[in-house]
Amino acid sequence: MKFGSPSAALALALACTVPLALVTGCSFFEPTPPPAATAPPPAVITRDGLAPITEQQVERIREALDGKTPSPAIGKVLRSASPTIESFVRTEGCITARNGAVLNPFAASGRLFDGTGFQGAPMAEMQYHDKTACVTVKRIQNWKMVTPKLLRFEVVYVGDDGEERAVKRHELTRQPKGGWLFTR
Repeated sequence: MKFGSPSAALALALACTVPLALVTGCSFFEPTPPPAATAPPPAVITRDGLAPITEQQVERIREALDGKTPSPAIGKVLRSASPTIESFVRTEGCITARNGAVLNPFAASGRLFDGTGFQGAPMAEMQYHDKTACVTVKRIQNWKMVTPKLLRFEVVYVGDDGEERAVKRHELTRQPKGGWLFTR
């Protein structure tokens, strides 16, 4: 049998072979193997919009709080206020949504955080940080006793995936019953 061109012969061969391959279950293409299961499972964001914090991040907060204080007066305040500061910073560094209300358990009376349009989370200032993971505390700095009942300080947060940073300024006030709560 003689064909006019090699491409016509190829077309006829494919036209005869493809139906036969389909009937017998053969495939001309090898399936791609499934992706390797090396990626960690996706992070779970709480319904309040908080990412999960790692043990290393918690330890980093504790190290920052245990660092050298600029004065004995600040050291004394830190000994009593550290649990509140630690819990606040842990929560603040994990806010993924605009729900500042998750910080209200740490707020002084009359100083509630915005529950719907909160712009104060450090993650909101980071363009490239993975929003399903908390940011890490790099340091806590600029401690200042404004009055015996008012402490100011800054928390420097960094994104683990790009070294972006955000600085948050805070104020703690001593409550009438002795505890410390945030006014800013």
